Amino acid sequence: MFEFLRSYIIYLALLSGIVGLFSLPKLPGNKAKFLVLLIWFSIVTEIVGYYFTQWTGLLNFYVYNFYMFASFSAYILLLRALLNKINHRVCAAIFLVLFIVSFFLNLLFFKEDLNRSFTYSFAIGVLLVLILSCLYLIEIFNSEKILNFKKSVFFWYIFGILVFHVPFTPFMLAINWFLIKQDESIFSLVLFILNFLAHSCFIIGFIWSEKKYNY
Repeated sequence: MFEFLRSYIIYLALLSGIVGLFSLPKLPGNKAKFLVLLIWFSIVTEIVGYYFTQWTGLLNFYVYNFYMFASFSAYILLLRALLNKINHRVCAAIFLVLFIVSFFLNLLFFKEDLNRSFTYSFAIGVLLVLILSCLYLIEIFNSEKILNFKKSVFFWYIFGILVFHVPFTPFMLAINWFLIKQDESIFSLVLFILNFLAHSCFIIGFIWSEKKYNY
């Protein structure tokens, strides 16, 4: 019933990507502009993923596993750049190494069948990003930034990726661990709702943020 919703996800990404482009004047540094780049990277991934099977005859797990690796690495690097305390930044660097190692272990473990989603690496990536996001929020709440944190595009972007990934992870693990049959209609509905919430956060961040808080 809801299978068609999955094809509309790209329009949500396009909307937030276009809003991001129009918001570039108040995204002064490379860190802020990097957020727009990440959104457009997801758009390209959705397009390539949609046509990948048609072009190559292979399932598109290759595309989405690569996207998962690249995006989580980017999230960790972004959070490292946003963290101020040295020990938190060191922790982020260690987490990046852990995630990369987990991905390649996943790759080696399932080398006989690469045509599958790397669920374990995804879950590890979400956990690491969640921990770093908590450290980021703790730093904000213990500084003067608490007064204007809602005017920072970074807060809304981090909130957006958490809104998507944290609820989606148990859903994916339930399918993988408990061998629940994946209903494409429910899967598409969940994916659309979480993407809608995430891109809404991105758009709010681009519109509501102020240039002086986006450094």
